[in-house]
Amino acid sequence: MTTRSVVGASSPVGLRLLHAAVFLAMAAGVLYVAVPEWRHVLQVLGQPFHAGPMPRWLLLAGSLVAAVGVVPLVWGLMRGRSAPLWASGAVLLSLVGAVGAGDGRPLAEARSEESANLAVLRVGRRVHLSMVQELQAHGGAPIDVESWRKALELAGPAPDRIRTRELRAVAPQLVWLESDEDSAEPLVPGSLRVHVTPDGVAFSIRLVGLRDGEPVLLRDDRGKELVLRGLFNPDLPPAEKPAVSPIP
Repeated sequence: MTTRSVVGASSPVGLRLLHAAVFLAMAAGVLYVAVPEWRHVLQVLGQPFHAGPMPRWLLLAGSLVAAVGVVPLVWGLMRGRSAPLWASGAVLLSLVGAVGAGDGRPLAEARSEESANLAVLRVGRRVHLSMVQELQAHGGAPIDVESWRKALELAGPAPDRIRTRELRAVAPQLVWLESDEDSAEPLVPGSLRVHVTPDGVAFSIRLVGLRDGEPVLLRDDRGKELVLRGLFNPDLPPAEKPAVSPIP
């Protein structure tokens, strides 16, 4: 007569405890490393904008699978029965997902608003440098918005720095102001708010970053509004227009 194994049958206590300890430890590890990712998801849902790349969906899915696998493991341990094989398989699958999601430690900096604001500042300074050179070379900065948009494109804004609640990337943009005090346009994170005098001899650039998920004008170390200005100085020798764009 052939003996068949029965799912959920009792097994030696030592073997059952060892099996449960190993797989529960693996599941706990997956759930632990997924905690920061779930916090990030909650932050994304609670703010209009956020900084950093997309959530690691593979790790999030793996943590859910691990949680599902833990339930029959614990239940079988409490009843003195062997857990079904699919529960162990679920934990192993979640572990594969966690490993495949990669190391999340570098994401902490990439998802900080300070990092996003520094990226916006770098782009703004490149545009500012380009236009200061134009200003001194020609006696005036371009007074058309298309020239400034081209300079912004050449500045090489970092992709995926800022996203909406719907996880759409916010493309850097240029907001053309009619006056230096113009505040009619809504603030959009990652944007450059530019005003150029009608004669082109002066301009100002204000940068929009993030604070607590809301768009704000960047400020300097003294807490004052950060404004990058350009003003034609006739006492300086005309700057030679570079053969290539000064924007790296």
